[in-house]
Amino acid sequence: MKYLILLLPTFTLLSVIESYITSNSNSTYKYKRIIYNKKVVDEKYFVAPKYKLAACTVHKSFSAMLTSILCYLDMENIFTKKYNHLANFTFRFKNCVNKKNNRLGSFGELIQIHGKGNRVNFLKTWKVIMVVRNPIERFISGFVHLCYTHKVKHYKQFCLGCGKNYKCFVNRLYNILTSGYKSTLHGYFQTKAHFYPQTLQCNYLKNKNKFVVLKFDPKNLDFFYKSLEEILIQQHVPPDKVEYIDKEIRTYRIKHSTTGKAKTIEFIEKFYKERGVLKKLIEIFYNDFKEFGFEIPKV
Repeated sequence: MKYLILLLPTFTLLSVIESYITSNSNSTYKYKRIIYNKKVVDEKYFVAPKYKLAACTVHKSFSAMLTSILCYLDMENIFTKKYNHLANFTFRFKNCVNKKNNRLGSFGELIQIHGKGNRVNFLKTWKVIMVVRNPIERFISGFVHLCYTHKVKHYKQFCLGCGKNYKCFVNRLYNILTSGYKSTLHGYFQTKAHFYPQTLQCNYLKNKNKFVVLKFDPKNLDFFYKSLEEILIQQHVPPDKVEYIDKEIRTYRIKHSTTGKAKTIEFIEKFYKERGVLKKLIEIFYNDFKEFGFEIPKV
């Protein structure tokens, strides 16, 4: 049980976030869109073929738990022997994440392998999930987890040589993303996966009409959970498995979740006082806000 974190701290975190977003109806700051019609970030799909379910995972947007669900559905016996809870899952579970034809690098590959090349039938019978979240919350989660609280492997590259300095990080990320396609494309692959806009993940502009997009919103988690449950039911996942998954995701969090932790609250208290940083992040993620209908903070 030491690896499991109850969901109750979510509400503490939300109250802190909301207290630091200051509305200003007179703001005239104009935001530009950072958008490319070409692939920027490598796609990563996981599947549960028995139920014709797949997901394009977006880091810091419920990605580990979503992959855990698919691995559980794909190899229940092996999964439950290794893990007591879905939240115990890590990407080191090679039986699943490295299983042949289980981790794919494009939507075309997904159709070719699991749809036998029949695009029309695949799109009719399969559900491919993409989970997105508020871009600022996603940034906070990623930065606190990877740069602010501890040093991950390749820390210098991951955090753009800025360490815990989020002002430095945001400025460098902004410069990368506004310096043209080549600059954006050649970023460190882990930085791209964790911090680039969600509209640049999953080859989104090309694939957007093929996804079932779910919004992970800590202020309305019940709606998110019910939406995911509905997809599982539509794909004929047995009721006992749906019930188990629903209970697990409502009760436990993945170990590296940052929600409600002291370091996250400490970071937020500093972060939302820096309006210049927030403005740059809004510009970086402007297309995410518009595409997925998240409210843009007024600063």
